[in-house]
Amino acid sequence: MRRALLFAFALFALPAVQAADLHPFSASYTADWKQLPMSGSAERSLTHNGDGTWTLNFKASMMIASLTETSVIQFDKDALQPKSYTFERGGLGKAKRVNLDFDQTAKKVTGFENKDPVNVALQSGMLDKSTYQLALQRDVAAGKKSMSYRHRRRHLRLSRDRPGKGPDQSRLHRRDQGRARA
Repeated sequence: MRRALLFAFALFALPAVQAADLHPFSASYTADWKQLPMSGSAERSLTHNGDGTWTLNFKASMMIASLTETSVIQFDKDALQPKSYTFERGGLGKAKRVNLDFDQTAKKVTGFENKDPVNVALQSGMLDKSTYQLALQRDVAAGKKSMSYRHRRRHLRLSRDRPGKGPDQSRLHRRDQGRARA
């Protein structure tokens, strides 16, 4: 349940962006559950750094769990290129820590996941788990109907349909490792 609640925060923390350019933003969210004596909060922000990179931050916390995710991104020729990614989850359940560096010149992703070293080839268009959400946000704002994203272990394909009465009725369908999910 904790993972589902934090994922819900991540989805609702996606403010609208213009398709062509990145713009700094900051958003704060709170959630209260009447059935349970707990509440939570989340913050998501995108800031422009002095060296031309961007930092995408996400922090969510509730009584029993916390999650922090940070991506440093290079925005080049309308493409998002991750430079580094950190993730930390704590609280009840299994803690997790990830620290990755994306070397665009050497075409390598290095770092660690928990205590396990990571050293994989950086494929063209590969994004981290946070940056692909920003890419999805931009692609939907641009009106794309079919999208594809790679991150270290998965290739996600998303398509959009409009089964309802208007654009607010759109649904994204995720195809991951051969299984369709709505």
